[in-house]
Amino acid sequence: MRTAIIIPFYQRDKGILSRALESVEAQRLREGDSLTVFVIDDESPVPARSELAAWQGKVPVRLIEQKNGGPGAARNAGLDAVEAEGYDHVAFLDSDDIWQPTHLRDALDLLEKGYDFHFCDHQRTDDDITYFERTPALREMREARHAGVTVIDAEIPILAFDQPSIMTASIGTYLSQTSTVVVRQSFVRQLRFEPRLRNAGEDQLFWLSLIAAGARTVVSWKLNVLCGRGVNVYFDAFDWRSTKVVDRTGYMLMFFHTLARRLSLSPEDRSIVANRVSRYRRAYSYLFMRALLQRRVPTLSLAWKLAALDPGLLPAMPFRFLAVLPHREQESLQW
Repeated sequence: MRTAIIIPFYQRDKGILSRALESVEAQRLREGDSLTVFVIDDESPVPARSELAAWQGKVPVRLIEQKNGGPGAARNAGLDAVEAEGYDHVAFLDSDDIWQPTHLRDALDLLEKGYDFHFCDHQRTDDDITYFERTPALREMREARHAGVTVIDAEIPILAFDQPSIMTASIGTYLSQTSTVVVRQSFVRQLRFEPRLRNAGEDQLFWLSLIAAGARTVVSWKLNVLCGRGVNVYFDAFDWRSTKVVDRTGYMLMFFHTLARRLSLSPEDRSIVANRVSRYRRAYSYLFMRALLQRRVPTLSLAWKLAALDPGLLPAMPFRFLAVLPHREQESLQW
């Protein structure tokens, strides 16, 4: 089986890419499996070419260089290259993350059981527990034993979910961190990431599109991915003193608007999306107006794009700001 690994690259510190590639080299593959890495340099401040100059690993590495378009555009360039060469599976790895040695073997074993979309647990280097342990929805999924769940391994556990249950869970909560995902290549031939969602939501929309296309989903609670520190457009935007947090919230609003328009959703899922749209309208309005009052200007081009999707957004901003203001600390916990 041939697996392509897509690594979008945009970093300011040297050595980060080498660390990711070392974790690829360390994979304990099954006999007959082969890997090829596609590194997409998204106009990185530290060029990938310089990082790869001294690389002497055995796994082939292909370099694609492009003008900066964000992580979604970089992954799309990788998917285009993969499609042209006919791989069996695609694995995603962010350049500041590393895989445990059995990650790919575990994932490919599960995909060979008839599944199409795999993701597993992960942990950030500055966190004391894993993401699955920290996230209420994933803790509930671990205990789920309803008709839509198939138990593959009760001890780890490893669970497969039918389309309705994994769709609802994935809309309500971000479940599948990108570096944990391995997918059957046939399911991504017609799918691409949404590059407009530069700071939030582009990967979540892609996984939801996979599920909507019928990809059979298997989830492992095994900790197979460690997330390091590097440039991260999502986590870098949690500084409440910066306009980046305004943009991140705006992109989340754009994500839910796009989701409602692009995918056919059940009434239950559509209700969840409508609730999130309402939540992020309030959040974006409050944070946008707060920034202006603090004499900081958020990204206006994003505001115009959101206004095109949501015509009533901008006129109602002052009223939503005043509505959120007395409850801002409580509401911010949901943003």
